[in-house]
Amino acid sequence: MDLTDKVMFGIFFPLMFCSIGSIFARQGYSYFKTKRDKKRRCLSQTYGKIVSISSMKMQRRRAYFPTYEYVVGDEVIRVEIDFGTTYCPYKRGDQVKIWYDKNYPKYSYIDGYKEDTVSSVGCLILGSIAVLCGLFVGFAVWLR
Repeated sequence: MDLTDKVMFGIFFPLMFCSIGSIFARQGYSYFKTKRDKKRRCLSQTYGKIVSISSMKMQRRRAYFPTYEYVVGDEVIRVEIDFGTTYCPYKRGDQVKIWYDKNYPKYSYIDGYKEDTVSSVGCLILGSIAVLCGLFVGFAVWLR
C-alpha cells in the first residue's frame, strides 16, 4: 500500500465516518439531554391549549408537530414542538397540562407528550458505531 492509499484509506475515509457518525450521535445525545433537562428545570405547571398541528410527509408516514399556547403572568407564550411523532395524540383546541421553567417560561413541555424516541436511539447507536468504525479503519491502515 503506497502513501496515497494510506492517506486515502487511513485519513480521509476514517475522518468521513467519524464526522458523519458524530453528527448523528450528537443529534441523539442532544435529544435525550434536552428531555432530561426539561424534566429537571420545568417545575411550574399551568394549562394551555393546542392551537395548531402541522405535519410533514416522511417516506410512507407522516410526522406531526403540535403547537401549543399558554399564559404565564400577562404573557401569552406559543411553542411549536420541533420533534414530532408519527401519530397525532391531540386535536386542535385540546387542553393540555404544561410544565415550564418559571425563570424562562418559554422553556416548556407538554405533560404526557410521547415523542418518537426510536429515531433518537437509532441516531445515537448508529452514529457511535460509525465513529468507532472510522477509528478502527484508521488505526488498522496505519498499523499495517
